[in-house]
Amino acid sequence: MSQTTTERIGLIRHFPVQHPLPRGWKTAVDLHRWRALYDASPAIPERLELGSQSWTACLCSDLARAVTTAQAAFSGSLEVTPLLREPELAEFQTGNLRLPVWVWRWVLRLAWLTGHRSQRAGRDEFKGRVQRVADLVVSRGGSVLVVSHAGMMAYLSVELKRRGYEGPKLRIPRPARLYVFEWRQPR
Repeated sequence: MSQTTTERIGLIRHFPVQHPLPRGWKTAVDLHRWRALYDASPAIPERLELGSQSWTACLCSDLARAVTTAQAAFSGSLEVTPLLREPELAEFQTGNLRLPVWVWRWVLRLAWLTGHRSQRAGRDEFKGRVQRVADLVVSRGGSVLVVSHAGMMAYLSVELKRRGYEGPKLRIPRPARLYVFEWRQPR
């Protein structure tokens, strides 16, 4: 193993948030407003199960819920960065069209995956950030803890596996739970 490759990377999703998930029929504007309230909402601290592993560094998203979680998980100084935020989803220009929230989730997911022009710039910017975060974390050495958000964690876990780390498959990580990725020695 190279001295510049991190041996172990721990990913933690922030604590749950006080602002509830949206329900019912909403417009695209309603969802955009909800996201702003969610991002500003305080975290609900929970017990963190970190096992006996020690961490040499901790990077966390600059949003308050991630910082609160990182402070509970790591006793040293934190490296706070906006690189670890969720992707910025562009608001659909649909006027007063109301759809059930679950339909909006599928519409957004489909627009994201297909590279729809409404989401393409945000998607490409986010994928670039995932690459930069992986470069940053992998180059640290030692054992690095990363406190972030569900979407970033899902994409970052795929990138870490592509780079030779072993760890769990993450779709929607649970809040306040540690997911460990370890460097796999080349054979």
